[in-house]
Parts: sequence; structure tokens; C-alpha cells
Amino acid sequence: MRVLFITTPYPLDEFPIPSLSLTYPAAMLMREGVEVEILDLLVAQYSPEKIRGKLEEYQPQVVGTSCATMNYPAASRILKVCKSFDPGIVTVIGGPHVSFTARETLMRAPWIDIVVCREGEETSVELIKAFENEKSLKGVSGIAFRENGGVVITQPRPPIEDLGGLPFPARHLLPISKYRALGTPASVITSRGCPFGCIFCSAPKMFGRRVRFRSPRLVVDEIETIHKEFGFERINIVDDTLTVNRRHVKEICGEIMGRSLDIEWSAYSRVDTITEELLQMMKEAGCRWLCFGIESGSQEILNNIRKGITIEEARRAVRLATEAGINVMASFILGLPGETPETAQKTADLANELLRDYGARYGFHLLAPMPGTEVYERADELGIRLLTRNWARYSANEPVAESYTMSAEKIMGIKAKYDEAVASAWQGMRSQVEAGDPRYKREVEERMSQEFVWRLLKGDVIERLGLIEALDPDDPVEQLAQRVSKRLAVPLDMAQEELESLVKRGLLRCESAKGGFVWGWS
Repeated sequence: MRVLFITTPYPLDEFPIPSLSLTYPAAMLMREGVEVEILDLLVAQYSPEKIRGKLEEYQPQVVGTSCATMNYPAASRILKVCKSFDPGIVTVIGGPHVSFTARETLMRAPWIDIVVCREGEETSVELIKAFENEKSLKGVSGIAFRENGGVVITQPRPPIEDLGGLPFPARHLLPISKYRALGTPASVITSRGCPFGCIFCSAPKMFGRRVRFRSPRLVVDEIETIHKEFGFERINIVDDTLTVNRRHVKEICGEIMGRSLDIEWSAYSRVDTITEELLQMMKEAGCRWLCFGIESGSQEILNNIRKGITIEEARRAVRLATEAGINVMASFILGLPGETPETAQKTADLANELLRDYGARYGFHLLAPMPGTEVYERADELGIRLLTRNWARYSANEPVAESYTMSAEKIMGIKAKYDEAVASAWQGMRSQVEAGDPRYKREVEERMSQEFVWRLLKGDVIERLGLIEALDPDDPVEQLAQRVSKRLAVPLDMAQEELESLVKRGLLRCESAKGGFVWGWS
């Protein structure tokens, strides 16, 4: 049986990271002898024609995708294209959004055949075996499907007990050269589950309140493979809270240092789970960034959302991390239950204090009450008014809800000031670099390079060039740069410098063809 997974693009320009949600089930299916391919639309231009072309070429029996809330509409459209191309294709969707809206999804999108709820690795294998053996889907735990005009939801599948039994994700099915060109990190999990009860997060319902840990040795085996075989220099550990178990983190750090792995990594943490000793060890093992979800500068709001931390713990954690030499990103949410102009100002004040005193970067997001969260299920009770159910707008960057004590307009006013400050700071850094100031040179160059590559990828620029006539066979990069410079409207010297770097790193390749050259991603 042939299975095609399709990664779902986001409704905003957001530099992506290689998918785990599809590469894990892909690896499980391949281990069972199933033929699997992935069409990655995260780092390419989306079009129905591209999907139909892949379906024509590969002829899959099953097409699957995964989504969060904000890219559910895109995922649904993708599967609609597949079903219209061939009604016999079985369309499957998974991810946090549909896990909590399975009945609604199937009733409103008749082109979607099956919803996989919560963890999908074992479910995917059982589902494909049921198809192959022509068995009833009612025997497959953790799915929902239509039958006789209604929706059947099978018994929930328990969380996977032994995460060590999962194969490494099938990253080789992804266009790795494109992700490396962007400079994005590869993702790794060391655990699943979240023991905390924040009312704005669906992680505990998605993966369970009990945390399940992978073997530190196995985790670092995977990191070493990613580094040495796939060429990634940075890793992003995407556990909900890496530092929930300090012993686990220390063992991972010990494994990294014991193997002398020269790799940088980042992780998500909580301000009440770290110590000075732990941070020092993490820094020695290559940790360069920690993201703390502080959420609010008001203790009242933190209590409302059951965050379980204090403002002083936040200050202490940021201080300890920066003193250890680890960069900090502090994440805040505006518009939480009970938010007022006064509490929002406290949040802005705390963010600026952490930046001023410790150099901590920060980001403001807007509350997006997503299915599976308590704030979505109890919105009215919590004083939250949902403004839209257009899921594509649930990016946490625009108002989709407001509190009864603070309007969306006022929330957006604070967010607008933040956005203006970020834009101004970026322009200031660029101006300083152009004036010869070396302090931000690396950061500015990396971002400009990323933006160049991102435009290459999202426009399918390399793929669309076709044959380039061999005017100067000794310097095909110069001719490539001339074409790209015109397509992207960027200076020729910039295009040539960026493209030469990609070629030198082995990410772009040139093949001779009759009368010229054809370029492609390696």
C-alpha cells in the first residue's frame, strides 16, 4: 500500500521546522513495510496543481496530513483536492485541532474520511493494516469516521508507554537541503506529556498529564544522527517543558558532553523548574536559548489561568539563565481572562524590565482560545468572547477573542506598539551594521540570508528556472544569480553571494543538460 503524507503550510510567513507530526508515523509505517512518501509544502509554494501532479506520479491509496488550529483550513483544502482528484483515495487528518473537533470536522468536510485523535504513530499502523486486511475500522482505537450518515468515534487510544520503541523520525523523506538553507533547527522530543494545568493550553489533553520520558542515551543518539548524517548544527527540543525533570536533563547534557558533540540547542522551560546548577550544565552542553512562558506581568492574571508561577520566580529564572550565558525569550499573552488595561500595562512593564535588566528578548501574542483548551470550552464562564471561528485567524497574532474587561481594540493597541518597537529595533540594528558597528553584524546577516532563502523557497524559484543556457560554462553560478536577481528584485551581488554559499554547502546542485544547466535542491 502506498501512503502519501502532505505537510500543511501556515496562513502566515513563518519560518518552519522539519515536521515530527508526519515523520514519526511515516517511520512507523516504513518499519512495517509500507511504502511512504512526503510532499512538503512548508518549504515550497502551495498550489492544487502541485498536489495533483504528485498524486498522478505516486498514485497513493491513502493521503494523510496533520494540522494545528490555524492551518486546519489549509489542511482541509489539501484533502479536498486529493478527494476530487480521485474519490477512491482515503483521506486522513490528525493533529491537535481535529483531535478535539473530530465530529465537527467529519460532518462539515465530507472529503475527509478519517480523523486520527491524539498520538498517531500506533494508530497509523493499525489503520493501514485494517485497510490491507479489509477489517472493520471500529477495531482501530483512537480514530473517528463516518458511517450510515453519522460519526463513529472509537475508544480512545492510551498514550504510548515506551517512547523508546518509536523509530527515529523519517527525516530523509523531507527536503532537508531546504531547511538547512534556511538555517532552521531540527526538532527533537525527549518526553511527551505535561503535568501542568494552564487553561489556555491543550497539551495535557493531547499528550496526557503524566510525563513519559525517552532514554537520554537514545535522545542523544538521535541528536548525533541529525548532526552528523543530516548536517544540522542546531537542535530545538520541543518538549512542552524540558526541565520538568532535572535528572533527565542532566543525563542528556552528560551524554552530549561525553560525546563532545559540537551542537547548539534551544528548549522550552518553566521559570519554577530551573536551578543555577542545572543552567550551568545546560550551557556547557550547548544550550543557547531558553523560552520561558511567563504569560503575564500580573499575578492576578497568572492565578486566573492557573499558571502556577509568581512574578518573582520569573525574574529569578531570567536572571539565572542570563547569568549562565543562556539567551532568554520571554513569551507573554495579551487578553487572558480578567485582562484589563492595567494588567496589560503590567505585562508590558515586566517585559521591558526583563529586557532592560537582563537583555531578555520577549514576544507578545494574543489569546487564541483553541479547541481542546479550557479557555475555549469555558469561554463565557471565564469572561471571554469569541469573535470568530475562522480557524485560519487563530495564529495568536490577531484578535480572535476579547475579555469582557478589555476590548480587542485596546489589546491590539498594545500589540501594535510592540510590533512598532520590534520593527524600529530591527531597522536600528541594520543601520548600525551599515555604519560599521560589528555588534549586530552576524544577526543581521543571518536574518537577511534567511529572508532571501525563504523567498526562493516559497516562490519555487529554483524549480521554475528550467534550463539555463550555458553562456559561460565556467561560471554557472553567475548566470543563476542573474536570473534569481531579476526574479526576486534583489541586487546581483547579494544574489550571487547567497547562491554561492548554498552551492558551497552542497545544498544547491547544478546538472549539465543539452545546451546548458539545470539547477535543483540537493
